[in-house]
Amino acid sequence: MKQEPGSVTFNPLDLEFVNDPYPIYARLREQDPVHRSPMGIWVITRYSDVLAALRDPRLSNEPSPYAVVHRRNSHRYLAAQVANNIIPFMDPPRHGIPRKLIGQAFHARLDATPPDIEGIAGRLLDRFRARGEVDIIGEFGTPLSVAVISDLLGIPERDQGRLKQWSEAFFYLFTAISSKPVLDRLEHALAEFRLYLSNLIQARAQRPGNDLISELIQARDGEHRLSEIELIDTCMLLFSDGVENVDSGIGNTLASLLSHPSELARLRERPELVQRAVDECLRYESPAQFIPRVASEDISLGEKLIRKNAGAFLILGSANRDPAQFSEPDKLDITREQNHHLAFGRGRHSCIGAPLVRLEIEIGTRVVLRKLRNLKLKNPPLRWAPRMGHRWLENLVVAFTPY
Repeated sequence: MKQEPGSVTFNPLDLEFVNDPYPIYARLREQDPVHRSPMGIWVITRYSDVLAALRDPRLSNEPSPYAVVHRRNSHRYLAAQVANNIIPFMDPPRHGIPRKLIGQAFHARLDATPPDIEGIAGRLLDRFRARGEVDIIGEFGTPLSVAVISDLLGIPERDQGRLKQWSEAFFYLFTAISSKPVLDRLEHALAEFRLYLSNLIQARAQRPGNDLISELIQARDGEHRLSEIELIDTCMLLFSDGVENVDSGIGNTLASLLSHPSELARLRERPELVQRAVDECLRYESPAQFIPRVASEDISLGEKLIRKNAGAFLILGSANRDPAQFSEPDKLDITREQNHHLAFGRGRHSCIGAPLVRLEIEIGTRVVLRKLRNLKLKNPPLRWAPRMGHRWLENLVVAFTPY
């Protein structure tokens, strides 16, 4: 990324930024922590400012009026309809009851019938025991996350591959839709996804099972319940989040450990540190790097005036490397205490599924380290996917001693 001396520019599509955004974040925090980018979007990078912004009700979660997925486009695009029905794009007071219903149903089902994460993880790795190498993301993290969220929702195994394909397109709801082919792919996937879930939900309404879909159908808060279309679109969100948050989290966690052999060795010696290690890796390489907001009125932040309807990016990945909050933030330290990172957000829009995501990453990491000896990266350097707002690896091929 070429810059004039003393200047700093935020361009999340630049290849140098995709490969390593942290030097840019550091310069922004030091020189211009509330930065107006060439795109006209405000970029907020300091931990204290990001945390304040996450809690500020004047920064709206609703899509920008200029976005394809804004509700004014609901008559034109299925993507806008879906965005209008899911809680990541809702503001209070509309946001409160659906989030409460979803959260209660999710945690009730997780407590009642927790998935066999360890068993699934072990069986997946045993498929490759004699091969001596595996793509930790494509052959382990993704099938693990698909199996676990499918088990929780009650998705039959024969259908899980199709839902995974649709979920990959679903995440374009959360990015700038840059071309008609991308929009067409998203619209097609959402239509197929909706049809499948509509049929499944109707079947569960007639014959409830021990699954989250059945729990959501029955969820009530006084007279309030999720409408049929809200239920369908919520299940799309839960499946997609349940896959992408976990496989990217497992990939980033193990990539961070493999890139820091002393910390990997320490975790092997002290496996009881796995929970702390996962939190540290989520801080160090946050899969969600930044999230969008829109100012619902004029807001002063960091001595800058953010005008009404202006867009803002809250840079979680920068906040999690802020030396004002974390000692030696660019150092991976699996014994770090008081690790109040923002990888799952904070406040009313924090990730509902964070406890399950953490559990899957912890168990997945523990099983990998227990079963795969002499683990090392097969083809460094790491290759990061050019997905705006996310830090996801293309793959993570590792070598190990066959067993």
